This record gives sequence, structure tokens and C-alpha cells, in this order.
Amino acid sequence: MSKLSTNILKEIKQQSIHPIPRWKFLLKNYGRWVGFALFVLLGSISISVVIFMLTDHDWDIYRYLNKSFMEYVLLSLPYFWFLLLSAFIAFAWYDLEKTKTGYKYGILKIGLVNIILSVVLGVIFFSAGLGIKIDKIFADNIPYYQTIHQYSRPSIWQNPERGLLVGKITDIANDGSFHITDPADHSWLVECLKCILSGGFVEENGMIVKIIGNKISDQVFDASEIRFWNPQGDRNIRYFLPNMPLPPPPNR
Repeated sequence: MSKLSTNILKEIKQQSIHPIPRWKFLLKNYGRWVGFALFVLLGSISISVVIFMLTDHDWDIYRYLNKSFMEYVLLSLPYFWFLLLSAFIAFAWYDLEKTKTGYKYGILKIGLVNIILSVVLGVIFFSAGLGIKIDKIFADNIPYYQTIHQYSRPSIWQNPERGLLVGKITDIANDGSFHITDPADHSWLVECLKCILSGGFVEENGMIVKIIGNKISDQVFDASEIRFWNPQGDRNIRYFLPNMPLPPPPNR
């Protein structure tokens, strides 16, 4: 036996080194796969929320808020979810790369598979209404979440001085006008004699509406366009949230 082999055996005996059982290697490998699946799932949920927040947003009202289009876009993007998504994708990539066969795929293939799986599942989750539900859970329970996304909140429409108003219909008149209550519990008479109705009809109390027009007085608003708040079939879920922050009126 060579001197090197003798030294190795001596070192093993001195440090009481024992072979690691095969089941421990298998458990670690399976754990990596479970971790990969979990992070892909979390990334998919993040994508479903991102899709919801991007598709449910009114991208054309920037001019009413005294913002340029690019400024409004930068203020409205869901950076919180982009950050989470990036973290989940990175963790999923790391777990898959560390599996028993992960090294065979290469960085590019692992990243591509990771992203494709996350996007496909994210679209499915969004279609099932998960994105809007997760957004509400975070809005109700995470401090400053709504402040971070204030330009994606219903409160951005609470700017009557700038021609934007949001509220819940409380009474409908026969002449086309109706009453609403805004997030601050203030009542308005909305005149809709020649306004454009986008996506539906003013037909029942309790409907949530977003209104573009002109403030006539502290109680009267002349509407030029009415949009219906109906994200994925739920017209109340993102409205009148607890302690909903109202952004300050834009400077003229």
C-alpha cells in the first residue's frame, strides 16, 4: 500500500469518517426538486399578480394626473412583484442546477425551462382569478403595500379636481343621472346626459364606476365617460379597502 493510501486511511480512522448512506443523497436530491417546483409555483403566482395589475390598469389617464406617459408608466409598474419574481426564478434555477442531473442541462436551458414554466402557470393562475385574490390579500395585510402601488390603486381615481372620480352607485334617476359615494364617504350627483358608457350600463345600485368629466361643484360632477370597475368578474374586491391611501391632488 502506498504512503498516500496509508495516510488517507489513518486520517479516516482518526476523524471517525463514515460513508454517508445513499438515502441521504436521494433525500437531498429530491429536496432540491421539491424546492425547484415550489419556487416555480411561487414565481407563477407572482406572474399572475403582475398580469392582473398590468391588465386592470387604466394606462390612458396620465394626462389627468399631470404626468407624462413615461412618468405614469414608471410610477405604475408593480416593482414589488417584479422583485419577488426575480428572486423566485433565481432560487428555482439554483435548486434545479444543484440536482443530481441538473448540471447536464446548462445555465441557459435551466433558465429557459424555469421562465417558460412560470409564465405558463402564471397565465393559468391569472385566468383562474388567483392574481386578483393574492393582490387583495397583500393589500389587506402587508403594511405600505398599497402605498408602494398607489398609482395602481382605485384611489388614483379620487381626483375630482383633475376630472377623475370613483364611487359606488347608491341611487339611479330616470334622467340618466345617478348618485355615488366616493372612498371618502362623500356623496356626488353624477350627470350623465351625453356621456360615453364603456363596458356596460348603469343599471343597479352597488356598481363601482370610474368617471371622467368635470367637477361642477362640491356635490355635482358632469361625466363625459363612465368606466365600470369589474376586474375578472368581481366589482368590489379592489375597492374600499381598509385604510385605502389617497394620493395628494396633482399640482396644476
